Amino acid sequence: MLWLSAVLFLIALFTSKNRTRTQKSALIGAVCIFTYMIISAFYIVSNYFTGEGINDAVIFHLRYGLEGSGFGDYYLIIAAGVGLFIASLALSIFYYRLVKNDVFEHHHKLKHAISVAALMLSLVLHPTVRFGFDNTLKALGFENPLSLQYSFSDYYQEPSLTSTSDEHPNLVYIFAESFEDTYFDEKIFPSLVTALRPIREQSTSFTQIKQAQGTSWTIAGMTSVICGLPLVTPSTDAHSAQGNSMSKMSTFYSGAVCMSDMLHKEGYKLIYRSGSPLEFAGVDKLYKTHQFDDVKGIKELKPLLQNPSYQTPWGLYDDTLFDIAMNDFKKASKSKQKFAMFLSTMDTHHPYGHVSKSCKAQQYKDGSNSMLNAVICSDELIAKFIKQIGESPYGKNTIIVVGSDHLAMHNMAIDDLMKGERRNQFMIIDPRATSGQKVEKVGTTLDIGATLLPFLGYNAQLGLSRNLLGEDISLKATFDNFDQILSAWTKEIGRFWEFPKIEQDVVLNSNKNNLKIGSTLYKFPILLRLSENLEVSPFFEVKIKFFETAKLFGYLHDYHANDAFLWVDKCSRITALSSENNTSFKSKYCFSYGKLGGDITMGPLDTDKTLSVETLNQTLTLPYEDDKAMLRRENLTKIQEK
Repeated sequence: MLWLSAVLFLIALFTSKNRTRTQKSALIGAVCIFTYMIISAFYIVSNYFTGEGINDAVIFHLRYGLEGSGFGDYYLIIAAGVGLFIASLALSIFYYRLVKNDVFEHHHKLKHAISVAALMLSLVLHPTVRFGFDNTLKALGFENPLSLQYSFSDYYQEPSLTSTSDEHPNLVYIFAESFEDTYFDEKIFPSLVTALRPIREQSTSFTQIKQAQGTSWTIAGMTSVICGLPLVTPSTDAHSAQGNSMSKMSTFYSGAVCMSDMLHKEGYKLIYRSGSPLEFAGVDKLYKTHQFDDVKGIKELKPLLQNPSYQTPWGLYDDTLFDIAMNDFKKASKSKQKFAMFLSTMDTHHPYGHVSKSCKAQQYKDGSNSMLNAVICSDELIAKFIKQIGESPYGKNTIIVVGSDHLAMHNMAIDDLMKGERRNQFMIIDPRATSGQKVEKVGTTLDIGATLLPFLGYNAQLGLSRNLLGEDISLKATFDNFDQILSAWTKEIGRFWEFPKIEQDVVLNSNKNNLKIGSTLYKFPILLRLSENLEVSPFFEVKIKFFETAKLFGYLHDYHANDAFLWVDKCSRITALSSENNTSFKSKYCFSYGKLGGDITMGPLDTDKTLSVETLNQTLTLPYEDDKAMLRRENLTKIQEK
């Protein structure tokens, strides 16, 4: 659709010369050019990462933040993005200067109509605008007809475990970064995957694991496996801020019961190891929320390195990770407690991949494709790790899983990957099995949890997950339009974020700079909209390396006069709500609560502050005036202008 939109925009641009010119119309034209090129640049950059244009992965990372990502691998696309921005600005200025004094005496009505129609169509057909329109409809609460036709509750299975055996072995699960099943295709990649191939032939391998909506990036793929749910970001609108940023939330899908939660109750110790920063995309919060006892990333593992500089832009090389993981595996195995260890590799991360120094195979064929060099090395390292576990005294009591977290995104091998039938890798290595089994039943990564748990001695229900070795048919095989149905269930699935209700006193901690509601912590600054029953909708600020999102006072500006709120921010911003011009506080952070059009209480956070449920309930019944709200909006606008 982008090319058709671009053609229509060019038609609008060239036919616009037949319209009567004024400086005003020239300015409008320049703004249109700038806007169109910026949304096109955003789409192009997004498509470089995802291969699907703007999708849920893009929105999630924009809302969650990009802290911990490997920017070093993306210097070319970052430079291209900056270049497109400069080109957009330059072209719009050039257009304005070229035509601002170019006045035509005759107004060509037909060509004017063609110009306007082409411009409108170019915007309507633009994939960025269409994506934004669809998400706006969701945010405004419009029901997708599919959600009415296929009720989420009819297909969501309440998580439960039933023991079927006295044997409950340990588990090692390897999330192999983007290491999809397509790399095993000998016709496309001859002799690329040689070490894992014989292991797969002796395992229970699944050849039809497709990619579902909301599972196409790392944290989403992990969530689908562990929780049997796709990852969605809560909708936002002018009155519900859920999802504008989630980086400052202390929990992740806290309303969901996941595989790890159930294994924890069964006495399993849960371990997670990754070579990348834990804060990236909320990985630490996913695992810590769902009962993982021992969670470590590059920051925690770096003291163990002999050479701290031996790392990639994304974190540790995989040979380092596997060495550390093997030691941790032995320690955990020596204890009498059952355990499940999850690992996340990094060497095959797009766009280029990275080759660990310890690999015997340092290149594939002539070595011209850096990603395939990384894949052949990763094949060797994963197979070596599996062999080490199998040959250890603890191998007979350990189930090993190798699975791609998602299909490969845009990388150096994408053209060849697109020649194949794109599927996720998923194999279960059971030391008790006497022969391998190839399973061609259609499923997605959502089905991995329910399929895996029987190998640990349990029958399980897990959300949208179905056992691909059982009688159940996966939802992917049930519905031809499964992705559209998942999209229609966004509102229902979003409730698993479980934004809390204020049922006890709210504590503002001046030392740790956080706010506590029940067991949930939010970092300052934060803005909470309070509903009639004290359910909260949180707003946060997201800081990304190259830009910042709107400040909290910008969100508060759009509140209705009758909307109750609790706001903690820099005192210089909070005092904008005061009716007295000389109000000032010396503290870094201040608090305020009330209504935009009613009474507002504010003060400094010199010490910890406790707000009672009774006090906040009284806020809900405060009278309000539209004129008072309008005056405060003007003051908030002045902050934004500064």
